[in-house]
Parts: sequence; C-alpha cells; structure tokens
Amino acid sequence: MKFPKLGRLVALAFVLCWVSALPAQDFRFGVQTHFAQGWNLAWVPPVGQAGITSVRDELYWNNIEASPGVYAFPASFDAYMAALGNAGISPLIELDFANPNYDAGATPYDAAGIAGFCNYATQVLLHYGSQISAVEVWNEYDGNFCTGPAAVNRPVSYQALLQSTYATIKAMRPDVTVVAGATSGTDLTFFQGVFAAGGLASLDVLSLHPYRYTSPPEGIENNIASLQTLTRLYNNGATKPIWVSEIGWYTHTSTGPGDVTITNAIQAEYVVRCYALLLSAGVERVYWYLLYDNPSQDDGVNLGLLPSSLSIPPKPAYVAMTTLTTQLQGAQFVRREGTPNSTYSLLFQRSDGTQVRILWALNPMTVFVTGATGAVDMLGNTLPLSGSFALTPSPIFVSGALAGLPNQNGTVLADTLRDFSSTQGYNGWTLGYTIAGANFTAAPTFQLRNTSAPQWTAPFFYFSITQSDQLPSSTEGAQVAAVRRWTSNTSGRVEITANFATEQQGGNGVGASILINGKLLVRKLLGGGRTTSDAFDLIAAISPGTTIDFAVDTGTGTGNSYDATAVDATITSRP
Repeated sequence: MKFPKLGRLVALAFVLCWVSALPAQDFRFGVQTHFAQGWNLAWVPPVGQAGITSVRDELYWNNIEASPGVYAFPASFDAYMAALGNAGISPLIELDFANPNYDAGATPYDAAGIAGFCNYATQVLLHYGSQISAVEVWNEYDGNFCTGPAAVNRPVSYQALLQSTYATIKAMRPDVTVVAGATSGTDLTFFQGVFAAGGLASLDVLSLHPYRYTSPPEGIENNIASLQTLTRLYNNGATKPIWVSEIGWYTHTSTGPGDVTITNAIQAEYVVRCYALLLSAGVERVYWYLLYDNPSQDDGVNLGLLPSSLSIPPKPAYVAMTTLTTQLQGAQFVRREGTPNSTYSLLFQRSDGTQVRILWALNPMTVFVTGATGAVDMLGNTLPLSGSFALTPSPIFVSGALAGLPNQNGTVLADTLRDFSSTQGYNGWTLGYTIAGANFTAAPTFQLRNTSAPQWTAPFFYFSITQSDQLPSSTEGAQVAAVRRWTSNTSGRVEITANFATEQQGGNGVGASILINGKLLVRKLLGGGRTTSDAFDLIAAISPGTTIDFAVDTGTGTGNSYDATAVDATITSRP
C-alpha cells in the first residue's frame, strides 16, 4: 500500500480507519508486546486494528512481591491489563522471572523458591481473574534467563518448577491453559530432558521460539515436525498442542554467505509465509516478535510490525499481517498441495465452504488456473482474475475452487522428518543398514537418551539414524551404509525429492544415494573437500512392494569420522 501524497499522520489515520472495521479474529494470530516494561498504552489500539486478538506480555514477579509475602500490583500493570480488556485483546501472560526474596535472586530451585513462584502465579490469577485464560511458565529457561543452581540441570529444574506450578494453577483455575517450554530456538535436547523427567504430565501446550534470523521461513515447519515426533515418543504416540510464542525477522543487510538481506518488503513476505507454514504444521497460535521497532528491547534491530512511532506510516509487515488475518478469518488449514519444488500452495477453507489459498514461489513462475473468484496480494491490493497468476516470493491470496496448478492433486505419501518413529514399519519406513551395498537389515535397537537425539542403532561403531540425520559406519573393511527404506503399498508415479548435507568438517566425505528396488538411481560424493550438500528431484513409477532407499555411506573409503549427514526427503504422488 502506497501513500505518495499523504502526510504521515493522515496515512496512519487512513490505515487505522480501514482496518478498524475488521471483525474479531481468532487467537491464531498473536504479537509480543512489552507493556509491563512501560510501553505507552497508545500502542494497544493498533493490535486489534490488525485483526490480532492476543498479545504475549509479562507481569513480573519481583514487581508484584517486592517484600516477602506482600503482594501489590503496580498501577502500570493494572492500566495495561485494563486497556487490553477494553480492546477485547486476550493476554498470554509470561510468569517470570526471579525474585530477590527467594534463592538469592537466582532462578527458583529449592522448595521455598518454587513455593514462592507458585504463590506469585496464584496471586496473578486471583487479581486479574477470568481476564487471564493462558499463562506461560518462564521464558527461555534453556537460555540466559535461567541462572544459579537451577542452571546445572535445566530440564530437571524446569520440570520441578513446572510440576508445582501446574498443580497449583489447576487446583484453583482448571480452565487456565498452562503453556510450557518457551525455548530459545527448537531446543530438542532441552525438551527431551523435560519429557524424560515427566514434564508432559504438567502442561497443556508446548511452546518454542524457532527463530531463523538469517534464513527464510521455508523449513520452519520441519522444526515443528521434529518436536511433534519427540513428543509422540514420550507421550504414548500422542502429540500436544504447540504454540510458537516468539518468531520474527529483523531488517538488515547480508553480512556474507548464509545470511539473507531482509528489507521491509521481505520482512512482510516472511510474516505471511511463516504464519502460513506454521499453521500448516499444526501450530495453534503464533506470536510475532515484536509489535513495534523498539531499540531498548532489541539492541537496535528492527523486528517490529510497526515503526518506532505512531506518527510514522505502518511498515509493510503490519499491512501484511492485517491482510493475513482478514483473508484467513474463519478459515482452517486443509492441506499443502503437491506443487513443484520451491512453489507453495497452502489450502484453507472458510466456515462457509469457500476455499482460499496462499500461493508463492521461491523461483518465480506463472500458473494458469481456473475457478478463482477473488485474489489479493499480501498488502491487500486486488489482483485481476485473468486466468493466470505470476507467483513470486511475495505471497498472494486466491479465493475459489482453484484448478490447474501444476501437480495440484499430488499427495505426500512419505516424509522422513514427519514419519520418524520408534516403530519399524511406521508409514512404510524401515530404518537400517546395508553392508557393501547388499542385504538390507533393519536396525535392531531404538534408543532414547537425554544427551542425544532419539536414534536407531546397530552394532557398528558410531552408526545411528535420527529423525534428521544418518551416520554410516564400516566393518571388516566394508562400508556400512545408513539407510531409510520406504516400501510402497500403492501404484502410480511419484516424485522423489531429497536433500543431503554433511554436518561436520573433516574426514573423507560421504556418499549420498537413492535406490529403487536395490537399483542405484543416483549417488553423489559430499564433504571431504567436495560440495557439502546436494538436492535430488526424481520421477519414478512404483507398485505395491516397491522399495525406495535413501542411503548414506562412508564415501571413497571406510573411515567414518565426521560423516554425520542431514537427510530430508519426501515421496509425493504425481498425476
């Protein structure tokens, strides 16, 4: 949206009047605020005007219990909570941080400290009553916000705090949703430690902060799949709801290879793409960090949906968020359609049955389609319905029963990340090994360890297969390849896509291969002074019983040092 002839104040007034007519949105679309840190309450209205009805904020323990056992809520806390209530915005309250009255000001770890934290949680819920329907226990306990003796074994310490807090909250307010984790990144090691200590029994929702500051959003859905898989391993095959309670990208210029330049326009693209991908992965709520650019909280980086002043026109990210919430109002995710590599079609359906798709392509292409009844770009501008759409990294929203997208009817039959399991044969997958390229054997042992990822192992030095990587070995001078084998139960044509990437420097590299019914289709040498990654995209015919192998061997020799290799592969039906 452009305002070439409007002054800044007039431009802002125009946008706010435009979006103020939006109906109430659901809680999937959230944003992080810091009203507890003294933000001006003038920042409350823009939240709702973007179609956002939930914010994540704080009510700090040390400000509420300045003296032991004496609870007094600062007027500033009451003021911002009242402002949120009046605006119809629901708060997700972070319960944090340490209090100098307990455990010498470190993270609570002994009985008195944990009891003090539980009492603080109780007082917060008593004071604000039904306005609070969800709380998050601590923030990034696996990172810098955990100090003192509790940091010696963070998962166990967190589980102890979580267990007591959960029991206390549920005893007085069983309706309150208790959110746990809030990890810095997708910290599967921390989650695994918490789960192993019994933490899954003391939470309603898992949360994480899967930041990808220097790379695009694509792939963030795999972070969620990894957490879901780990949860199933410890939760009798069942998952838990997941909220992403922080995610965001700051605008900056690339500092070198592996770091992408993010302009205001690209940041807006990432808003739509990351929310769409996370919703497609089953995430129930997503909170963008941050509402507005605030150097005092962000070391000067520009993470905000809005600029640093209300007198400045909104950033494209804010307008893109408004478009997103408007287009997906009442629409639930149905499926990701089987489009070609680097092209995305995420299908949602509104309550009245109307289909709406979010479409984008990392490699620009034009698609010729029928059935579109409406289309807008990410800034809400209406697009012509000419029978074709030019897809770029900037997402568009297309309504109607769209037909004609390339490979639209394809279905993902198998996914190495999604389907990783502690049961051999799950969704057709068997994880095992071959010796000198022959006689595939299923790995005999599945291990859960707090110090490493869940893995399948075999009696060979170093050998393992985890959800995301494969580590080959050798025996008596012969290569032992780590193999993921999928066995088909259907007929037809499939597209096989796979990405292999070595994870360590050193050694003589690895061999990455794809085989069908034991016949080698392709093999590339990676690492050891060669390229460190490669992607494969193949079409093949299958029938019931067809086997497709994704194998990693020890390369040009039998040395298996530094051979851990990330593997991400899918098998998709093609018309």
